[in-house]
Amino acid sequence: MRHINILLLIVSIITLSACAKAGQEVAEELGIIPSTCGSDGARVQAEVDGSSFCGDAQIIAMSDGHSATVSGIALLGNTLSLQLDTLGVGTYTISEADNAVLYLSGGTPYTTDSDSAGSVIITGHDGAAHRLKATFQARVRNEMSGSSKAISGSLDVTYSVNP
Repeated sequence: MRHINILLLIVSIITLSACAKAGQEVAEELGIIPSTCGSDGARVQAEVDGSSFCGDAQIIAMSDGHSATVSGIALLGNTLSLQLDTLGVGTYTISEADNAVLYLSGGTPYTTDSDSAGSVIITGHDGAAHRLKATFQARVRNEMSGSSKAISGSLDVTYSVNP
C-alpha cells in the first residue's frame, strides 16, 4: 500500500510539472506572457551557469545622471542587479568596489568579490531619452557556501532620473 502512495505521489509531481510547462507554452502562444525576454527599452537578460535568466516580472532602472542601478526580477523571484558607476560608453571592470553585480537565486545572494570579477561594456547611452544599453560578464560568489556562478548578459533599459 505504501508503494502505491509513493507511486501516486511521483506520478502527480510529474503531471504537475508537465502541466506547468504546457501552461507556460500556452500562455506564450496566447500572448499572456512574452516568448522573448522583454522589449526594447525594457530588457535584462543573462545566462547564469548555463541557465537563462530574464527580468520578465519587473525591471527597475534608476540614475542620478552619472551612474545607474538596474535590477531585473524574474517570474520565479530570482533577481539580477547591476550598479554601474558611469553612463559613459566604454569598457569597465566589474569588481567588489566598481560596477558591482548582485544575483539572488532562491534567496541566496551571489556578489562580485574580487578586483577582476568581470567587465561591463556600455554600448549605448542616450541621456535625453534616458536609455542605457550594455553587455556584461562576471563571476559572482556566495560568501556563506563559497560557491560561484558565471553570469553573462545584456541590458537595454529606460531609466528614471533621481537627482
